[in-house]
Amino acid sequence: MRTLRCPFPLFCYEITTRTINRRFLMKPGEDMNSIIMGVLARAQELTGVHIHGFHFASNHYHLLITVRNTQQKSKFMRMVNGNLSKKLNHLHGRRGTMWHRRFRAIGVAPDEETQTARLRYIMAHGVKEDLVEKVGDWPGATALPWLLRGEPIYGVWTDFTARYNASRRKGYVEAPGEFDTVYELRMTVLPCWAGMSAEACRRRAHDLAVEIDDTAARRRRETGAGVLGVAAIFDADIHIERPQRRRNPAPAVHAVCPVVRKRLKAGLRAIAVAYAEASARFREGEWDVEFPEGTFRPSGGFATPHGDEGFAMW
Repeated sequence: MRTLRCPFPLFCYEITTRTINRRFLMKPGEDMNSIIMGVLARAQELTGVHIHGFHFASNHYHLLITVRNTQQKSKFMRMVNGNLSKKLNHLHGRRGTMWHRRFRAIGVAPDEETQTARLRYIMAHGVKEDLVEKVGDWPGATALPWLLRGEPIYGVWTDFTARYNASRRKGYVEAPGEFDTVYELRMTVLPCWAGMSAEACRRRAHDLAVEIDDTAARRRRETGAGVLGVAAIFDADIHIERPQRRRNPAPAVHAVCPVVRKRLKAGLRAIAVAYAEASARFREGEWDVEFPEGTFRPSGGFATPHGDEGFAMW
């Protein structure tokens, strides 16, 4: 049975997805970065999801987003992963699935310590894995230009459907960029920083970047580790399959405070039990059974979207 999605309303989530066989199918490059950010911006345009940070490594990515409900999150991620798979397969001239499994969404508690810790984790990816020396050196799709300097982030969305329909017209010749639309990704500060000025938020992000760089430099001096470097990142072979690593199980929720973490996990367990009971009754023919708010019925359909009342357990 699939793990039940976290149905917390008005909640921040960390989203992650890994490519199949850990292949470097999202290896940084000018076209790659433009496609990724175009897909993110297009999905945001159609769903209204708030994006606070993101980092696309060569074989996986992390997003930090806030959604109104599970339905909005599901629609956004369906558009992101579906379109990335289609467009990057086209870029690489390949077919087949691109993702190792469904995306993982982990709720992030609303306190500043937890949300800042998750943003720091995302910002640190290229540095903590010794791919680049400093946070700002990562050449792939990342929110760092906006986080650190307030620079707008743009991407290009190519309408494959319109291109295909046009190509079926007799004598048609495609003009360069005819089906391309430039989108700006509308970034939003962390919910816990919402009351701060834009300059103050950038200072916080800059302080996190300095801390990450200093910590990594100190570790490399102590261990003698080196840095792979941007040139080697660009030269990596996207078709090589890389073995899976042994990893600790993903947490049910992200919360620095043990009391909050325990409370949120208890809430998730209660929702899972209620969903299992409702699902069993539904499958036995009780069609009007009520499912927990923010979940999906077994046969499809969203169960009573949450309003904007916030998250009661917090």
